[in-house]
Amino acid sequence: MQARPFWVGIFFTVNAIAGIAVSMLVAKRSDSRGDRRTLILFCCLMALCNVLFFAFSRHYLTLITLGVLLSALASVSMPQIFALAREYADRSAREAVMFSSVMRAQLSLARVIGPPLSFALALDFGFVTLFLVAAALFLLCILLVKFTLPSVPHAQPLMQSGGMPLSGWRNRDVRLLFIASVIMWTCNIMCIIDMPLYISAILGLPEKLAGLLMGTAAGLEIPVMLLAGHYAKRVGKRNLMLIALAAGILFYAGAGAVRLADRADGAAAV
Repeated sequence: MQARPFWVGIFFTVNAIAGIAVSMLVAKRSDSRGDRRTLILFCCLMALCNVLFFAFSRHYLTLITLGVLLSALASVSMPQIFALAREYADRSAREAVMFSSVMRAQLSLARVIGPPLSFALALDFGFVTLFLVAAALFLLCILLVKFTLPSVPHAQPLMQSGGMPLSGWRNRDVRLLFIASVIMWTCNIMCIIDMPLYISAILGLPEKLAGLLMGTAAGLEIPVMLLAGHYAKRVGKRNLMLIALAAGILFYAGAGAVRLADRADGAAAV
């Protein structure tokens, strides 16, 4: 399709905004009624339609409208899966923090396999093959959700003294946590989008290296997440988040320093 980097960034921005809006609208309803498993099944079906749409459509305006809508509906599946997992952990008397850490470790394992595989398929066989393989995987997900995912009854929401549902947004700490999370995930998404372009266009390295680096980073996340779940009670969740923030600052500062050093070496060579 030969879209410029600017339009690629616009696509990701619109996709993210649509995903947030749809997730919030669906989450409010799913927390009070309906079966999460049915909703997850629907989201997987939308994801299947989305990758098939991307496989055969080459029109930017169509992709940023209908494609983004399908992608937004598909993106609801991830928070719903974690919400279902939390409800399942609470009802089965499991340690919720460790259970969530194991699930996130499994997500990281998928990210270990996904980026190298996607880059290899796209570069060696083309994007149509890549999207068709993704469609086959989503079909497998639909079957797994249909026949293996448990259905968990909804827990009653916390209520105020007057009988109204308790809103976490009125808590100042919740609002600050929301702002901090948005900033952290903004940095993370910027890195994910720009890193492949930086590696191939700026550093002149092989395009497959971007997938290998992302897969390696996701692989390192697995033991870190499991350790974080294990030490959450001993160290404290707040301290773990501060450690994560410090690691992020070191990473981005180090990446910027390396780039400045590379420019300085290039200028000296000239």
